[in-house]
Amino acid sequence: EEGNFISNEILDVKNRDHVTEDSFAVLYRTNAQSRAIEESLRRKNIHYRIYGGLSFYQRKEIKDLLAYFKLCINPNDEEAFKRVLNYPARGIGKTTEMKILTAAIEEGKAPMQIVMDIERAHLAINSGTKNKIMEFARMIHSFQLLSKDKDAYEVGQHIASATGILKEFYSDRTPEGISRYENVQELLSGMKEFTEIELSEAEKEQTNPRALGLYMEDVALLTDVDVTDNKDDDTPKVSMMTIHAAKGLEFPYVFIAGLEEDLFPSQLSVNSRADLEEERRLFYVAMTRAMKRLYMSFAHGRMLWGSLRFNPPSRFL
Repeated sequence: EEGNFISNEILDVKNRDHVTEDSFAVLYRTNAQSRAIEESLRRKNIHYRIYGGLSFYQRKEIKDLLAYFKLCINPNDEEAFKRVLNYPARGIGKTTEMKILTAAIEEGKAPMQIVMDIERAHLAINSGTKNKIMEFARMIHSFQLLSKDKDAYEVGQHIASATGILKEFYSDRTPEGISRYENVQELLSGMKEFTEIELSEAEKEQTNPRALGLYMEDVALLTDVDVTDNKDDDTPKVSMMTIHAAKGLEFPYVFIAGLEEDLFPSQLSVNSRADLEEERRLFYVAMTRAMKRLYMSFAHGRMLWGSLRFNPPSRFL
């Protein structure tokens, strides 16, 4: 709803004040917040660019997790296979990968087929590496079985945990690690939303109307726009960025999204007076980016970490 409010308001102001998309900026405290807003802008055909960063579905950690989903749905996807074979690191090196890919070409098979039947493939690899490949094959096979009768969110949550992706980012307490962890959690929140949309009569007839495959079709429709929208052409675009990236910039119309406690001010800052004051300065920066009109929004309920949180409006309001 917050994303829809922002995109509808942009369209209204564009028509009323006769301005173009580059008059608008959408600011948020964390990178992960961009997903819901991006999706809403795309559905309304509003061009945008992520300033000083990547569009949500172009971020490495998102592409890595989506590669697991793709491989789960289509084991013949070679790009997805290469992306996840040794990610997170499991001791299967580049040389082994090349041997698998070569064997796949020679036998006219997909690399995943070679991996699934590694005992019969005559690859010059040691038994330790062979065991690691067999573990990988078993893991992917278990994901495929799970995706047959579980919904997209349950499968996604399981894959993020079982592969070690969530754990890797959770253990990394650098700002980049925290941001990646938030992005993965935001992807899972999006999957949760997907599974909770009311079913149409036709969908009720399907065996698993909230399956991972259908979720990936949804994502494919959204990401088709990425390639064209992030080109540096002359098309006016709404600027989207974190508040940190907005320092020194000004726009006629500015939206600050997510003004809730534990989001802005950030949950990490509320226990320290100095950190809280830094958040307040950041809020001041966000407000003063607006030249003509400033919008501030908060949600009564927000999907965070896979569950609906009801945080009160930010104290800064």
